[in-house]
Amino acid sequence: MKPWVKTETFTKSGRGSVSFVGGGPGSVDLLTIRGLDRIQKAEVILYDALLDSSFLEIFPHDAICLYVGKRSGQHSRTQEEISALLVEYASENKTIVRLKGGDPSIFGRLAEELEALKKNEIPFEIIPGVSSVTAGAASMETSLTLRGVSRQVIILDGHTVLEDDKSWAGMENFQGTIAILMGTGKIRELAEKLMDKGVSPNTPMALAENISGKNEIFSTTILSDAKINGIPKTTTGPGILYVGEAIRNLLNRTNSDHITAVKP
Repeated sequence: MKPWVKTETFTKSGRGSVSFVGGGPGSVDLLTIRGLDRIQKAEVILYDALLDSSFLEIFPHDAICLYVGKRSGQHSRTQEEISALLVEYASENKTIVRLKGGDPSIFGRLAEELEALKKNEIPFEIIPGVSSVTAGAASMETSLTLRGVSRQVIILDGHTVLEDDKSWAGMENFQGTIAILMGTGKIRELAEKLMDKGVSPNTPMALAENISGKNEIFSTTILSDAKINGIPKTTTGPGILYVGEAIRNLLNRTNSDHITAVKP
């Protein structure tokens, strides 16, 4: 089998081009330098939800800027419409930025949009961003791969994981940290499922809200308590669930089994 050698896909060919830019976990100052460069040169920006409003201040004044975000139960555009917009503006020879929250490759529906571009032979590039998963760990002042405690990380989609038994295979022997995105509406069910799969009821679970943004909030409990009481969400912003011994240090900052910490 021959190794795959990546060829240049981001070249001008009489058509427009698309830069997929990872916007990071929320705060605009966590955007990469390359991502900022592409935004400042863009003629069209299609941007997601989950971004701090200060992102709007770095958009070029003469660019076409369209919100195409999809929050739970509130989709401004369908995935098919977003892909069609990319193709439409590229056919007009526009320089486009598709700005996604976090990193485009993690639950960002990147594959569908790439498929549309490849089908229409539209050049593109992918610029990674700081994932909210790792940004949350930084804000909690812990490591998801804590030496001697956690050597693995699993990232799950809270929207669908409860209906997908394959995602839980081997969980009873998992020695690591679990990060669940888009699962804040199903905390009780997720805690119960984890315990059913063999995860200890005493395992810490944390809910991180508004990661890297203003008023970050972290609420921590243990699985057995989360199964009964859940973890109340206190903001309208996005949240991530973390499960595992790597976050016990956050739980241990008080003598309670449930704490809430607010960072200004």
